[in-house]
Amino acid sequence: MTTQVLSLNKIVLAFALATSMNAMAAEKFCEKSFDVLIRDEKGDGYSFQNKKLEKLFCNDSFEGENFKIVYGTDEQAIKLTNENADLVKKAANVYYHLTVARQFWIDSVKSDYVAKLPQITVRLDITNAFSNVRHFKNAELEKNFNNAWSIPEGKMARPTNGEQKTWFKEIWFSPSKKLLTSELAPPSDGNNPIHESLLLIKDPLVEMNKNAIIYGTLGMLAASTVNQSALTDMAIKNLGSLAVIYGLVEVTKYMDHWFMNKYYYIDTAMIPEIIYHEYAHIAMSDTLKTVHSVPVIEGMADYFAARVAMRRQMYEKVEDYSTNKSKDTNSKMMYHPYLEGAWNATSDFTLSLLWLGKTDFEKQNALRAKKGQGPLANYDDLVFQAHYHLNEYSEIATDMTKALIDACKEKCTSLRPGVNTLNQVFEKKGMN
Repeated sequence: MTTQVLSLNKIVLAFALATSMNAMAAEKFCEKSFDVLIRDEKGDGYSFQNKKLEKLFCNDSFEGENFKIVYGTDEQAIKLTNENADLVKKAANVYYHLTVARQFWIDSVKSDYVAKLPQITVRLDITNAFSNVRHFKNAELEKNFNNAWSIPEGKMARPTNGEQKTWFKEIWFSPSKKLLTSELAPPSDGNNPIHESLLLIKDPLVEMNKNAIIYGTLGMLAASTVNQSALTDMAIKNLGSLAVIYGLVEVTKYMDHWFMNKYYYIDTAMIPEIIYHEYAHIAMSDTLKTVHSVPVIEGMADYFAARVAMRRQMYEKVEDYSTNKSKDTNSKMMYHPYLEGAWNATSDFTLSLLWLGKTDFEKQNALRAKKGQGPLANYDDLVFQAHYHLNEYSEIATDMTKALIDACKEKCTSLRPGVNTLNQVFEKKGMN
């Protein structure tokens, strides 16, 4: 009887303790609801929907267990009752979508690294540039608009007032500013689809015409009789083709304005996919440094942002908030060494390569399921595992492809079919 009483007392005590802890948690958090921007599944449509902001502290501000939203270089969280309605809208939007992104990394990717991250400071409408020795560059030295960054942790080079300031990883969203696109794109850039396509096919076409001239001439010289007129016609034809190719490449440099809106602006804090993208940088920052904008790092972040958003057209323009150029998860762009340059960090090639891998692995997993076999791999887990084999100097063709294969060796349940599927994906994207 005494044992039963003791057991009952333990149960009552455990229940009281659990109830007390739940009450403490309830007192710790004061969830609030705000209107946030939710995209339509397709197209550039959107609506504002009332969503709950979870795990907000009870201090009447946009500060919670995982995120603290501040204005500019401030350290105090933005108040829920701030008189600037646009700032409150941005703060609520960023807080909500960062929470969505974090939950994806914990639930789908099962990242222990993300689960253990301390509170992240998120800066809105910050125009300062980042300094790795001062945190913020002086405002008069450089001003930033229409952009977003993920900032690495650091500390001041020298103590101030006897104290050395430190900071943890942060996410910065600069304010939107309407700019004339004609002032943003120098004529020599050639950042338009026609020019970029010509650059991709120029070398093979030039090589083909050179070979035609060389071997055609040798063939005619080897003949018993040389037709001078035919030799001249052949040379003119192929040299003319070369001239046209080089001419088109040069002329299309000046066609950027044909593919641009008159004005460029983007309020990055209001675009869900950009928020997901920046959080992906944080989630992979254990190996991929956030201050380097290169095709591999940006493409990896694009992939996971697309997984959260589940949209084909990423970063598509949003009326009143952005005129941004979209990235296509199903882009048909083929590989070319030109795509390895840092200037192509905004290309959708890496995103489409990784997304094609997702599509093909899903097909293989479906076929295996029909045979009663388990899946080859969780592809998200595979891509995430690949980031451990990459750094800010990694290239697409040599490093990322190898990283994916190495990840498959570590994660695929059946190695040969997994590696074969990856190699077929690489071939489909022009990396034979």
